[in-house]
Amino acid sequence: IGILVWAVAAWCAAGPARACTIFVLTDGERTLFCNNEDWEDPQTRLWFVPAGEGYLGCGYGGFDNGWAQGGVNTAGLAMDWVTGSSAKWERIPGLKSVRGNPNQRMLESCRTVAEVIAYYRTHWEPDFARSRLLVADRTGASAIIGAREGKLWVDQSNTSRGFGFAENRVRSRLLNQPKASVGQGTEWLRECRQEGQFATKYSNVFDLTHGELTILPAGETEPVRLHLETELAKGAHYYELPKIREQLSRELMPLPARLQ
Repeated sequence: IGILVWAVAAWCAAGPARACTIFVLTDGERTLFCNNEDWEDPQTRLWFVPAGEGYLGCGYGGFDNGWAQGGVNTAGLAMDWVTGSSAKWERIPGLKSVRGNPNQRMLESCRTVAEVIAYYRTHWEPDFARSRLLVADRTGASAIIGAREGKLWVDQSNTSRGFGFAENRVRSRLLNQPKASVGQGTEWLRECRQEGQFATKYSNVFDLTHGELTILPAGETEPVRLHLETELAKGAHYYELPKIREQLSRELMPLPARLQ
């Protein structure tokens, strides 16, 4: 079983009270990537970018500014962040810059956790100064990636784990070595919701084995279920998560420039 956690440094950079909760459940047959996105902005988005020459199809979650906080690709790789860490992290000569959001470019190009680690050894990610990234692939492999003493820090695993706002609660649940079930993941995310100024704005369970997406917008009791390949086959589009149920039955909304 594997668990991954992340919260956007750009928004959640001031302390652990703003951190999200992320975990991965894997049992040898199935791998789930579970996340609570905690922040004060209610304008949440879910958007899809089909594959093209040299890059994979991806689904992203985040806010209206278009800077993806987490996501999943067609190879069964997922990522998200947890903030609250503080580390010495200065640009190392030779690291490459990319267009826009480095973790979106990573998800477009990597298929496995090993490829992600290689990516960050050659590409610059400034947010490691204040956040740690959790990545997992469909095999159950995961890695927490950040900075320590000015160097890239990587903690790899093939078992379930998690961190973030409700880290202690997640760890206690994992003691029983649970099966990787969507119902279990969704239940735990509900238990781990944050309230107040930085309340949980949406929750997601990405089934990395089958490409199924379970989304729970803030205030909802029943999740929305999607399939990554089905959404990508529709072309590039997005949903406003507070209105996703009604928008699923309407004409698709094309991606604005900020979400591309």
